[in-house]
Amino acid sequence: MPDDFAEVFAGFVRSFGLLEPDRTPCGSAMSVAEAHALTILRESPLHQGKLGALLHLGKSSTSRLTDGLEERGWVRREPDPGDGRARLLVLTENGERVAAGVVERRGRRLQALLDHIEPDQHGTVLTALRLLKEAADRESP
Repeated sequence: MPDDFAEVFAGFVRSFGLLEPDRTPCGSAMSVAEAHALTILRESPLHQGKLGALLHLGKSSTSRLTDGLEERGWVRREPDPGDGRARLLVLTENGERVAAGVVERRGRRLQALLDHIEPDQHGTVLTALRLLKEAADRESP
């Protein structure tokens, strides 16, 4: 069973397009990490450390990611009103537009996947994904 799982999971990762370093599976011209960061920051500004924790990234990876988002003009750093020493990551107007596009393309791509699965199996797919996420959360350091 572990070999079958590994083969099927790796096949999904390849088929879905997760190996493209500068393009998301939904076709956005950015890394998967950038897309996830933008959609998370769309909900509310965050400290860099909190964003990294939500993305399950280390400090240096999070720093490179946020520096890149800032260089692309998608994020700016603002003082935290509750802690003058801390900085919040906030989407710029351009970042808001880019994040909205990512959400739209992601929705279309995922709907297209579901369209290829019988509707009575959608619940099974969601259950399997939830179980995998929970298992991955328990594995994370």
